[in-house]
Amino acid sequence: MSTMTFTDALIAQGQSKENVATPQLACSSLLKALQNAGTLHIYADTADTQELSGLLATDNGAIWEEVDGNTVNQPLVKKVLAKYLDEGDLLHLVEELRSFQKGRPHQDLLPLLYAIICGRIGNAFSRCFASGRPWEVSLQLHMKLMEDPIAALQVGRDLRRMVTSAIVKVPFTPHHPSCMFVARDLEREGIPVNFTSTFSARQVVMGAVMANVSRTNIFMGRLDQGLEADFLGAHVSLEAQRQLLDLRGKKKIKTQLIVASMRQAKSFFDTAGCDAYTAPCETIQEFLDQMGGLIDQTGGLTVDIPSQIETSYQERLGISSTILTKLGPQTIARLYQVEHEFLDFLSEYCKTKEYAQLNDADALVSRFEQAGFKDVFYTPTTVEWEEIRRRKTPDPDASITSEISLDTLYTLMADADFEKHQAEMDRMIEEKISQ
Repeated sequence: MSTMTFTDALIAQGQSKENVATPQLACSSLLKALQNAGTLHIYADTADTQELSGLLATDNGAIWEEVDGNTVNQPLVKKVLAKYLDEGDLLHLVEELRSFQKGRPHQDLLPLLYAIICGRIGNAFSRCFASGRPWEVSLQLHMKLMEDPIAALQVGRDLRRMVTSAIVKVPFTPHHPSCMFVARDLEREGIPVNFTSTFSARQVVMGAVMANVSRTNIFMGRLDQGLEADFLGAHVSLEAQRQLLDLRGKKKIKTQLIVASMRQAKSFFDTAGCDAYTAPCETIQEFLDQMGGLIDQTGGLTVDIPSQIETSYQERLGISSTILTKLGPQTIARLYQVEHEFLDFLSEYCKTKEYAQLNDADALVSRFEQAGFKDVFYTPTTVEWEEIRRRKTPDPDASITSEISLDTLYTLMADADFEKHQAEMDRMIEEKISQ
């Protein structure tokens, strides 16, 4: 008699049964120079193994060893979703899962089916590129799970069992503050978390102190794009990195920063020495293409890549005077400044027994409000959501931009974009299992 449970069946569907490739590893002098500046990880933003193969493959069939993982989110999964839907009998899978929990509606299965697809994606990358080393793949939870922290925790556990090298991406959702508990509790169980949808130094600090997450991010490209800036994203990233270095030294916090949403190869040079990077394949390729001007006759680098950890771009942000006038310099400064009072509040509160056992989102928001930091969390009205969903970056002329803290607004816009792609994939999956 079979003793397989619903969870066992779910996890088995996301695991890999194919052979593992073992390509030779080769060193890229330029990527190695970036690591010599202090960088620990270089990830590719992609859910497409063929796309990454095109980037990593060398002339002799080896792959660049310095790229040691990839990050996956909803827009990236959507690009490859049709391939994964066509590969397996999804209807049979749904029937199998329902045999354990009869009467369960399609809608309840969608976050689980999405997790299975993410598991298969993660295993495909590990199978193709790990080659005997740890391959870190960040896989993002279904966005609807942020409304149900208990379910989010379970699916996070399932993802880690499907893909043993997975880092579970938990998006910061200011409108669902229980995301903090999901990140905290997964890390307590030894499941590494990539706390994503973060745009400011204070959000980075919050994820580090409140949940001691393994990774968190600055979406630097969106910062520059939204405020038409030259060095704002780099400046925020470096300020966040310095905050984490200080916390690692003083409070034994392990959190590493990912410089994310990179648009240009120059960003690697501008922020060299940050813990980790994740960039689209074309941006990493643009960086590798710089090699031609930096090698000598022996094939070695003519220059090192200096660390920028102590660099400040505050006087070179490049934000237009029009945007500065509309938003005010203090509004923008809050992206990279962390008030001592905020850090003190987090540090003291997270030591309490109350926070250790807290699972009440309203109580968490109340604590932040009492401390004077209620703008960290925000639940938009229906009208505000309509405005937020119209754009990926803030409109300086929109009233909402002056009513919501800028980093919180950036986060809400990122989450809204992920939710849009999630809804489109849910429709694709439902169509497939309804045929």
